[in-house]
Amino acid sequence: MTLIRISRPRRAISVLLLLLAGAGASHFVLGQSGRNSQSDKSDKRPPARVKPVPPPPLQGGVPDSKQKPDPDSGQETLRIHSDLVTVVAAVAPPKGVTGRLGRDDFEIFEDGVKQEVSDFARDADVELRMVMLYDTSSSVATRIGFERRAAAKFFERVMRPQDQAALFSVATDVVVLQDFTSRVSLLTKATKQLRAKGATSLYDAIYLASDYLKPSKGRHVIVIVSDGGDTTSGKDLKEALAAAQQADAVIYAIFTGNLSPSLNVQDLAAERALATLTTETGGEVYRPKLNPEASDEQIDDQSIRELDSVFERLADQLRTQYTLGFYSSNEARDGKFRKLTVKVKKPGYAVRARSGYYAPKG
Repeated sequence: MTLIRISRPRRAISVLLLLLAGAGASHFVLGQSGRNSQSDKSDKRPPARVKPVPPPPLQGGVPDSKQKPDPDSGQETLRIHSDLVTVVAAVAPPKGVTGRLGRDDFEIFEDGVKQEVSDFARDADVELRMVMLYDTSSSVATRIGFERRAAAKFFERVMRPQDQAALFSVATDVVVLQDFTSRVSLLTKATKQLRAKGATSLYDAIYLASDYLKPSKGRHVIVIVSDGGDTTSGKDLKEALAAAQQADAVIYAIFTGNLSPSLNVQDLAAERALATLTTETGGEVYRPKLNPEASDEQIDDQSIRELDSVFERLADQLRTQYTLGFYSSNEARDGKFRKLTVKVKKPGYAVRARSGYYAPKG
């Protein structure tokens, strides 16, 4: 076992990397105590990180070339390249309309300039790489048992043999309970390790999950199960969002906080933060109507049905996505943020996609 501990002034941060011989699994922990005052903000440094082990290559591989496929082959292949901009789009058709869309049904605009959609794939053609961030802070202690059972069912619904997912526990520390795996049994087993304790470092978790996803190819998705509050992160909302955008990650959130009219200021701020994270990356916030009295000891059937229904809707959305790719007509490698707009040419379709991306630099 190898132990790495890193510390720095003003904020005690530790990172643990456990390498289990023969098991191929890695764990890291981001720990933090205390918070800086406003006057300390200029001295804030990024949290120490350990680069995670990337997942195995995708089955079948993905071409890494600008060469276009044979037009006579009848096949459409998603190519991954350093300059290829990928956009995952979730499409809602008009009521009563069925059928799948094709490449020519989509339009992409970058900073108002129309781009050529050079790559196209449906969800079935592109492997899923997903990180679930599970809030295990003390504020969710009474619900964590029945919430994790719903999460286990979600993995069963959404995972295919070519997909991989990881599970993070988010409290004061951010812990990788399960590395990338396609085995639902391991993910289900990991949910049983979830224990409520401590505060919440949600933004740190998003930052680390984004870094965790970066080396892998495929659709990048982060699923947050939380009330959205953050109390102990070294990163802020803006930094967490930028990390997700740079990792081409779509964020979905299942809000487990209080939905009653008596929401306090922190609850409203938490909901707004989740809305920002999801809207800007092309995801969505789901708000199950959980009985505020529901707990592990006194489980409410309606709460269970609500949570299962929300996870099922999320699974359905992940199974009906399109992945689009284009090479920007703006060749400047300036690292600046560029605004994206995705449209479907057919009337009545609603499209959800990320608001923009950061251009290559250098």
